[in-house]
Amino acid sequence: MKMKKLVLTFGLILTNVFASFAQEVDMSLERHNFFYAGQSKQRRMFIVKDGQVSWSYEDKLQRGEISDAVLMSDGHILVAHQYGVAEVTQDQQTVWSYAAPEGTEIHTIQPIGKTHVVFVQNGKPAKAVVMEIPSKKIVREFDLPISEKGSVHGQFRNARLTSRGTLLIANMALGCIHEYNCYGQEVDRWEGFLPWSVQEMPKTGNLLITGRKGKIQEINRQGQTVWEMSTTDYGVTQPQKTVRLKNGHHIINNWYNEWSKEPMDTANAPVQAIEVDKDGKLVWQLRAWKNPDLGPSTTIQLLEEPVDRDRMFFGAFNPQAPKLFVGPNEPIGTGVGIHPGRVAWIHSPGVARWDGKTGLWVEDRWNDQAKADAMIPEAVMQLTGEATAKKAWQALFKHFNKTHGRGHRGYQQGETIAIKLNMNNAITHHDTIELNSSPYTTLALVRSMVKDGGVREQDIILCEPSRAITDSIYNKVHREFPLVRMIDNIGGDGREKCEYYPDQIVYSVDNGKMARGLAKCIVDADYLINSALLKTHSGPGVTLTTKNWYGATDINLLWRRNAHNNVSQDKRHGKPGYKTFVDWMTHKDMGQKALLFLIDGTYGSRDVNGAPNPKWMKEPFNGDWACSIIVAQDEVACDAVGMDIIIGEWPEFQSLNYCDEYLREAASLPNAPSGTTYKQEGKPIEKPVGLFEHWSKDHQYTKIDLKYKNREYDSPCAAGYKCQGAGQGCL
Repeated sequence: MKMKKLVLTFGLILTNVFASFAQEVDMSLERHNFFYAGQSKQRRMFIVKDGQVSWSYEDKLQRGEISDAVLMSDGHILVAHQYGVAEVTQDQQTVWSYAAPEGTEIHTIQPIGKTHVVFVQNGKPAKAVVMEIPSKKIVREFDLPISEKGSVHGQFRNARLTSRGTLLIANMALGCIHEYNCYGQEVDRWEGFLPWSVQEMPKTGNLLITGRKGKIQEINRQGQTVWEMSTTDYGVTQPQKTVRLKNGHHIINNWYNEWSKEPMDTANAPVQAIEVDKDGKLVWQLRAWKNPDLGPSTTIQLLEEPVDRDRMFFGAFNPQAPKLFVGPNEPIGTGVGIHPGRVAWIHSPGVARWDGKTGLWVEDRWNDQAKADAMIPEAVMQLTGEATAKKAWQALFKHFNKTHGRGHRGYQQGETIAIKLNMNNAITHHDTIELNSSPYTTLALVRSMVKDGGVREQDIILCEPSRAITDSIYNKVHREFPLVRMIDNIGGDGREKCEYYPDQIVYSVDNGKMARGLAKCIVDADYLINSALLKTHSGPGVTLTTKNWYGATDINLLWRRNAHNNVSQDKRHGKPGYKTFVDWMTHKDMGQKALLFLIDGTYGSRDVNGAPNPKWMKEPFNGDWACSIIVAQDEVACDAVGMDIIIGEWPEFQSLNYCDEYLREAASLPNAPSGTTYKQEGKPIEKPVGLFEHWSKDHQYTKIDLKYKNREYDSPCAAGYKCQGAGQGCL
């Protein structure tokens, strides 16, 4: 009797558990509208909408399997079916089809605009292939690394284009992820995985990898795991693709092998897909093996997220370009400086050598101080046209003083020079992997100012009023120049805490809560050097010397608490408007007090935050870091060159649309296209801030006087310097 009661109780518990499970886990087809395909014997594809199959397709080839399929915004579908690839329409028409060569297989495909596709062709050798459509002309192909021992079938299943115009390839046989550019250069590689598929995550650029043994990982581009989950905990043993939803949930499909010797247990059919929320809770299961029978799952794609083929590009194939206000070689404004509108660009391959993964980029093993030391003297000599760095610094000081009503004289002892760094990614003194001002460029600048410029070290201030100066900069400079002052937002550890003068900036329009105070070290200095970085920005498109002035104001250490009024342009429509940047450029204690504008591009980055990434693939960088510094006396011309370099490298970066607006405004004064009357100290500005021009396709200017110098084959030290040993600098 007790045993019967126990069994009955246990049965009630199980019933309650399953009832609770059924209530909590949605098992309906109505939950999502989706496109679906799978590797099965029947080679079928479906569109499920409002809980019903609204469209289906069956390939009549009678061989192979659908390994990959992509629903595009024009309604067409690209499909890879092992023995070929094709484009089909929803009215069952084949636009074109391509048969895989004998002995090869094709399991993945991506669109490149309307005129090309790229696919991976398994074989010996295996290849990435770019094909023109509908002509099916092969226009580019390059070999991929494979295991000679493995089968052709087990080499590759998935490849995806990125927002950078590169191709990510999941190499099952070698257990790694490759990233290639359109020229067949391997940009990066991540090892130690069992990848079935890989995709780039929007915004972060991280990689989401679906592994063959039920392990899904999100890694950053340094290879560090930032999130992971095991699908076997949910009964998913053969995941092939993962979809991250906007709410942070994940849909993971689960393939069932119809070629298995064991027939399917129809009473306990496996799930075809699951949805897991951010807390790891199972919220949806797809089990549609009868009425409708969707078959095994390889691809599941939400209908709300079709692929826009027009926006898909692979480097030079369907290249993207930002919309700009000013066309190539349409100069605006008037140049300033000893040689008006001159910009010096020094390129020294090897000055930055970080492998992108190991340790921190600021470590000595990844940087060549001797090369950095040679770049600064070379830059000021190219800028001024002087034969020595000593004469170049003298020329810079004399020109500045003459144009500022101080007479034709140079620097005098007791005059202070504040160097405004860009430490935007540092809120503590600890070194981080994120990109900030280079300690090597900074030390080289101080060395040249003292040795060549004759500036007393106690007259030099390194400052970052809005952030923190990290240990790598402090230690390098302080060890050699203990009297150099360092001022940052938090103070301590040998740094002075920044103080501010309130209400120093009067904007030309009502600029809301935009910061108005300025750092005392900036206002009190006799000269400024704006030492910026070469990188993009999700707001204004670029963050160069002008954006660097924001860090001189009394903003909060935490950027989300700060106003950004009129910093970004109208990226969608290009409607002209007032730009805060112009008020900074024309301010007497900001742009107008700058002795020198410097853009530190020794690394450079496509991302405003995070580690420097990726390496620069275009000419003249050719797969290396930018290894460059850019200097000018003309802020407009300086940023114009930096902007053109960034656009040339990453034209697809969406925030670049109309990023040249602030330069157009500044160079057009007093007739700003926005109609704004820019003022300083209550008076309208009556002349252009500088010279603006975009270069041509072959990197030529008509008015900006660009002096490009490649130091790759030069002596590691500039004239007048003696090398102290490999990587140790020049003195």
